[in-house]
Amino acid sequence: MNVDHLSLNKYSPASLSRLSGCLEILWKLVLRPCGRKKNIEPPIWQQFYHVLYGLDYWFSGSRESFNAPHFGDRVNSVLGEPSEGVIDQPELVGYLNFVMDKTLNFIGGIEVQDLSSPSALYAKWTNLDVILEQLRHLQHHVGYMNRVFLKCKLRPVEWDFYEEVLEDREKSDVKTVSY
Repeated sequence: MNVDHLSLNKYSPASLSRLSGCLEILWKLVLRPCGRKKNIEPPIWQQFYHVLYGLDYWFSGSRESFNAPHFGDRVNSVLGEPSEGVIDQPELVGYLNFVMDKTLNFIGGIEVQDLSSPSALYAKWTNLDVILEQLRHLQHHVGYMNRVFLKCKLRPVEWDFYEEVLEDREKSDVKTVSY
């Protein structure tokens, strides 16, 4: 595939918002009431944290620049392992906003010639592999969470209306914080 005509860092804000569409949908899902139900395993908040932690790590650029968030010693992002601690919704939304900005900066700042370069975090993968894997991982969990919401008799979040989600995010009083 010839990608010489592409320039990821030249995308318009609208194009970048399309690339981050899953993150926008994830933000909308965080606000759903079903996420507080106790009988969902793994808990919805842990699903969100798991995805965000992965994006935060992989889009850090290097192991040295990754700063793991600290939500308490008892909070675990590994699915299938219990977590005695929890992350409350405002903290989770703040972390989501932080990760969204980091993701957009990583994707928007990468040059075409660097797409086929080895990832600084895992040399067997290229930077493009990292981007595609994280989008696949994110889509997997968004789909899973939408299925949980259907079981809770809630309407799943639509995938087609990114502009509405962006407007909702702009109206939110939750701000991005550093982690």
